[in-house]
Amino acid sequence: MIDKAPMALAQGGVAWSRPRDGGTGARVRRSPSTPGSGMAKAALGPALARAAAAAGVWGLPALLGFVMGRAAVFGVLLPFGTAFCAALAAQRRARRALAAALGAAAGGWTSLAPMAPGAGPLLAAALLPWVGLAAASALARRPGASPWLAAAGAGLAAAAVRLGLAWSMTGDLFAAGATGAAELAAALVLVPAAGLAGLRPAALSQGQVVSLLALAGLTTLGLHGAAWQGMALAPFVARALLLAVAAVGGPGFGAAAGAGLGLVAFLAVVPGPAPARLPWEAAVLPPAGLLAGLGALLGPGAGKPAAAFGLLLAHGLLAPLAASGAEIGHALLHCLAAAGFLMVLPAPLLRAVAARLPGTPERERRDRVRHHEARAQAQQQLQRVAAILEELGHTFAAPPAAGAGEEAPFERFVARVCHEVCGGCSRHAHCWERHMFQTYRDLMATAAAASPDGPLRAQDLAEGLRQRCIQPPHLLKGLGRIFDSMRVEAYWRHRLEESRELVPRQLAGMAAIIAGVAEQMERAGAPAAGGRPGAGSPPGWAPRFDVDVSVVQAPQADSAVSGDCFRRVDLGPDQVAFILSDGMGTGPRAAAESQAAVAMLQRFLEAGFDLDFAVRTINTVLLLRSPEETYATLDACVVDLAEGTARMLKVGAPPSFVCRGGEDGGAVDVVRASSLPVGILSRVETRIVTRRLQPGDVVVMVTDGVLEACQLKGDREEALRRTLERVAPADAHGAVDTVFARLRQRTGPAFPDDVTIVAFQLTERGPRARRRAHRPPAGRGWPASRASAVP
Repeated sequence: MIDKAPMALAQGGVAWSRPRDGGTGARVRRSPSTPGSGMAKAALGPALARAAAAAGVWGLPALLGFVMGRAAVFGVLLPFGTAFCAALAAQRRARRALAAALGAAAGGWTSLAPMAPGAGPLLAAALLPWVGLAAASALARRPGASPWLAAAGAGLAAAAVRLGLAWSMTGDLFAAGATGAAELAAALVLVPAAGLAGLRPAALSQGQVVSLLALAGLTTLGLHGAAWQGMALAPFVARALLLAVAAVGGPGFGAAAGAGLGLVAFLAVVPGPAPARLPWEAAVLPPAGLLAGLGALLGPGAGKPAAAFGLLLAHGLLAPLAASGAEIGHALLHCLAAAGFLMVLPAPLLRAVAARLPGTPERERRDRVRHHEARAQAQQQLQRVAAILEELGHTFAAPPAAGAGEEAPFERFVARVCHEVCGGCSRHAHCWERHMFQTYRDLMATAAAASPDGPLRAQDLAEGLRQRCIQPPHLLKGLGRIFDSMRVEAYWRHRLEESRELVPRQLAGMAAIIAGVAEQMERAGAPAAGGRPGAGSPPGWAPRFDVDVSVVQAPQADSAVSGDCFRRVDLGPDQVAFILSDGMGTGPRAAAESQAAVAMLQRFLEAGFDLDFAVRTINTVLLLRSPEETYATLDACVVDLAEGTARMLKVGAPPSFVCRGGEDGGAVDVVRASSLPVGILSRVETRIVTRRLQPGDVVVMVTDGVLEACQLKGDREEALRRTLERVAPADAHGAVDTVFARLRQRTGPAFPDDVTIVAFQLTERGPRARRRAHRPPAGRGWPASRASAVP
């Protein structure tokens, strides 16, 4: 509910509602207070909000600009204040860029003034932040301007001004050129971080994370030389930042932050007459970040103490590299202070930051939770839709309640004749009052004698009507008109009843499909068991087995088109499916039914659905296609080329035959099914049979036409099994040739039904072939196989 905001809504604005108690929406009883306290609190709240907003827009950028203006490379180069102002202006953060320019100019002046380097560097430190701000703002205002180009242009402009000042005031041109190059690089690096000013993004990209780390590192560089209560700020901030990053991102982020802070420590060295020595921080911070990140992996409870211990452990291990014991003592003091800072950081804050960083366990966990919640919501919504459709199906299926005064069709016919035809006749009372029963019987006889489709003729009138009626032509015309009207009513009533029977079936089918999709989503959301190679297999992996396929098809004698359909479907590097369907009857219509069933099953399997759900959905779709009787058989076999197993599902299909080609050569196993074809009943019973195949085994799949042509009488399955036993050695091509030759002997060239024979043999790849990468899927073709169509 949105209270007191109708005008904002009417004007197209946005009105926010706030619960009165901060969460429950109920009115909260408050204790009495002093007069005027409510008004003071009401005025204090907006004032604090405005102060916080002003601090974020002006205070924080000015402070960062001041610190980065002081960040000196080797004590003489000051490129980072100008780069920070240019990055903010390139991202169109005008007020923040102005505040940063003020801070950068002040920071550069205070950093160089104690050294009295001359008028040139002081003028450059005070002037160049404004040059970078102006150039970046001017370039960013151009239509379609990129922040990167604006920052690069500002860096080049600042470098040009810096070189001009150095040349005109006889300064060091080499130092000016190096500083300008550093300004250009820093401006480009800081652009992603500047774009986050004033925003609270839900997730950070890798570029933004790197830019933020660079900003933090340069901030520690600007703190060199600053101290508080005798403690140097830069080493403390570096270690506190290192611990926070390691606790949030783990060892990877910790090591990266340590390497960056170590480089910053190296850049802070001021060269002197003596040979420069590598600072101890540059060597100790990278391993310290790695060990702190490893300690943070222990979990929420022990993560903080373990991260602090990792930081101390790295300093202890690398203590021999320190210049003196005082340096070690100061470093350990900074480590303890940083550990205390980490301990006071709230754990929810660390988890919230970790959830925004790419690649962290917390980010992955939250992504999984959001994905699971989205799947659960989609599944619940699908289940609700399925329940609604099922309820509508029940509503349509319920017979309409008969009205108390509903008349039979003949009663309505008689009433219409009485009022519409005979209402204005002068002998109405004679026919409908004095001779009512005779008129009723005569109309019944006339209705029985009338043709159901043709017009009403004069001889169809009953004898009594011709004798009593004084206007026979008028009566004949009126009766014909009523007959035609009632024929139309009967036709549409019949169609309505048909639709009343069809709509519940269609709604129930749609509900079953949607419920099945929701169930499949729930199954797919569960983690898969086992570690068998599949779609995520490493490059170069190939399954152990392959298949050699042979197919032959022949249409029925009186048809040029086979009603059977076969298709091989590659489901990845380690699975292949063989689908065979026989449509009802023969010819083009049967072919359309079988092709539709095979195509739908292929799409479901390629989408990752299991066989059982796919077949039930196809059955529902075939039921919804037409109220007329249509059906198709389905014979599917999914072969796992990594394990050598075959999962067979048969819906109205004849049995398949597994010819053993190994030590049990000559043995033939029969795989049968007892379910009806799809498209007949509203629910189809499915049963999946699994067979483990050995190298050399041949699986033969056939349609009904093969069994019908194999033997005219007797046990046809047994006759086909004995035929396959005579195939020696077991071979896919030999099995197809032998069976087809037997059919030719039995029936001649004319087959009584469509014939399709599919045979595939499991073959083992050699070690060299298994080491090669798997060939790409062949789509709908039959690679490494023989296919033929017999006219």
